[in-house]
Amino acid sequence: MRAIHTIFTRVLVVFITASAFISCEKRLDDLYDNPNAVTTIDDAALFTKAVRSLFLETTGQSAVRFSGHYGHYFVAGSTARPPDQYRDGFDPNYNGMFDQMYGGTIRHIEEVLVITSAPDTENRVRSAMANIIAVLGYAKATDAFGDIPYTQGGKGKTDGVLQPEYDAQESIYRDLITRLSQSIPVLQGADPALGYPNSDPIFNNDMDKWVRFANSVRLRLAMRIRFSDNALSRATVAQCLTAPLMETNAHNAYLVQTEGAGNPWFLARTGFPSVKMSTKLIDQLQGTADPRLGVFVSLDANGNYSGITNGLSDTAFGNANFQSKSDMGVPLSSPESKIYLLSAAETWLLRAEAALVYDGDPATANLLYRQGLETALGQWQIDPAEATAFMDSPEASLSGTNDEEQIGTQLWLAVVPNYFEGWTQIRRTGFPVIAQRTADNLSPGVTNGVLPTRFLYSSFELATNNENVTAAIARQGPNKIDTPIWWDKN
Repeated sequence: MRAIHTIFTRVLVVFITASAFISCEKRLDDLYDNPNAVTTIDDAALFTKAVRSLFLETTGQSAVRFSGHYGHYFVAGSTARPPDQYRDGFDPNYNGMFDQMYGGTIRHIEEVLVITSAPDTENRVRSAMANIIAVLGYAKATDAFGDIPYTQGGKGKTDGVLQPEYDAQESIYRDLITRLSQSIPVLQGADPALGYPNSDPIFNNDMDKWVRFANSVRLRLAMRIRFSDNALSRATVAQCLTAPLMETNAHNAYLVQTEGAGNPWFLARTGFPSVKMSTKLIDQLQGTADPRLGVFVSLDANGNYSGITNGLSDTAFGNANFQSKSDMGVPLSSPESKIYLLSAAETWLLRAEAALVYDGDPATANLLYRQGLETALGQWQIDPAEATAFMDSPEASLSGTNDEEQIGTQLWLAVVPNYFEGWTQIRRTGFPVIAQRTADNLSPGVTNGVLPTRFLYSSFELATNNENVTAAIARQGPNKIDTPIWWDKN
């Protein structure tokens, strides 16, 4: 009887192991699926799906659990709070974010690119639009993890690349900028009928807006590499200034999420995980009499704006009366609230930074800075009297002493509620300053109290693609949340 039991146990182990291997292979196929096998899928539907996935990724785990905390915009309660303490034991989340990025936007848009470049279905306009979305998808992934699969990403079933090589972030950024530079001329003056009529959820197939969008994305990426490849950054910024950029709020790239559970920030304000706004954010807005305070933050039960400090130890958090603090502002967190990828306000502020540091022209930088603030206030439909009062305040003009800090801080505010971009702006500019946590009531986490700079490669990636992930780690630095990525010099 014992022998039969032993044989059964061995058979069961073999079966479980084989099933796990098959499941792993299936997951790799799904993650790195080669779109060359696609022959009958409607690329318009795929394009729409890729775009919607891109917007949803701005409000996914990367924001709710991590970058909303790292950007010091809010603190989430319950089991979503530990990342705020700079801990790193979140392997399933790192893996889930990687999967969402590759299994969502990147997978779908790569399929579109194959279809729109195939001899029988070639369409240069659609391909250019798809390249812009691909750039944003890959940029989010590399800004999150550093080195990632790029040239071999998305090539599984046909080419058999189930363990893709990881590209260096420097080479990825260079190619992303090239792709945008090649897409913009294709869309300038293009026939809208060749685009995605009735399938474009951002700009409703408006080619002028797509050109402005692509060029503004290019400006964002160019300024992002300012401290890591200054020559390419300068040259690209000069190119950007020769083509149309986002200038008014009519050019903003946004989506109102009406599918599924709706706007995730509505759930953050009304359900789980509960989110309370950061003292850092409230202090900045109150200290400058910024009228966006009532947009970004709700009044508490006592009619005040009360924030919670990021990074509290468990004991300090227990004494902080979390539930009494201010919720996220209703304009950000209602079912009909807009989710933003990029705004004209951010674009004006990037231009202000470029004028200041590349042209050495503080007067022009100030004009562009003020245009950025006016556009940001208009984006949130601030009362004209309040907007005028703010524009007359010292914060609305560059002081000549801390201009880069002013611009950096306003960029941090301009990207709300794209909290991942806010954390990215802090990593790039160093503003607003996030001090090292040394106080007894704060948790230093695994970074000795220093702001995290990336997400970890997951155990699944290390197990299934060990050679290539290990090579990326050797090139980039230890697989830790405080290892800077290539462009992060601040």
